[in-house]
Amino acid sequence: MTLRTSDRITVGDRAAGTARALAPLLAEAGLALPGGSVLAGAFAAELLTPSVPGAVRTGLTWSTTCPVARNDTVHTDVLVTRVAAGTVDRYVRLLDDTGTVREHGTETWRFEDPAAAPAQPALDFCTAEWGELLRARLDEDRDFASSLSSWDGTIGLRCDDRELHLRIYKGRIVDVTRRTPHGATFAFVAPAHLWTEVVLAERDEFMRRAIAGEFSSTGNGYEYLRLTKPLNIVIAHARALAQEVRP
Repeated sequence: MTLRTSDRITVGDRAAGTARALAPLLAEAGLALPGGSVLAGAFAAELLTPSVPGAVRTGLTWSTTCPVARNDTVHTDVLVTRVAAGTVDRYVRLLDDTGTVREHGTETWRFEDPAAAPAQPALDFCTAEWGELLRARLDEDRDFASSLSSWDGTIGLRCDDRELHLRIYKGRIVDVTRRTPHGATFAFVAPAHLWTEVVLAERDEFMRRAIAGEFSSTGNGYEYLRLTKPLNIVIAHARALAQEVRP
């Protein structure tokens, strides 16, 4: 498996590893884990996933859907989901030989020199800088203004622990902020890997994945469903922003 070198790494970089039988993989690494250990999958993922050149791994969150067993054959799928201020986040899936995701997690890697992984505002979802780029596009979109011409409220957009609020009054975005005094009317919620996949997909798959229930929301569920059209327009502009920097 290969990933881009540190001076080229960007959100959306993806790589898949070679499949290996779990038991010999762990044995070759000198890992003698008890049968049924919940650590087996995390260790296997680390062994099958290359490091980020020049960076040190500083964090890992790991979740298990169905723990891998010693007789499983597994491989990893790695997706870069954030590059900002010298840090790189990667989403790692551990899959079995049927293609089923058994375990998954997010790694954080840090460079000593922040310039080695500069921020990419157009791909840094739900940050203030990304929100301002989005507003500049939405301000010119008549369909967006028309779809919210009589609305007074706040649309929230959340990516992992980052949340952005678009304060809207009669079709105009009057403020872009991390928090509004009374909170968002509703918030569209998706983990970083889904934001990355939807925004960088070759085709617009937002509505299909929304109907499939891959995203969630908080706040007023009725307003979330009622404002599907403007939310779809927001995602379309997020896709256009990303394509400007990563065609």
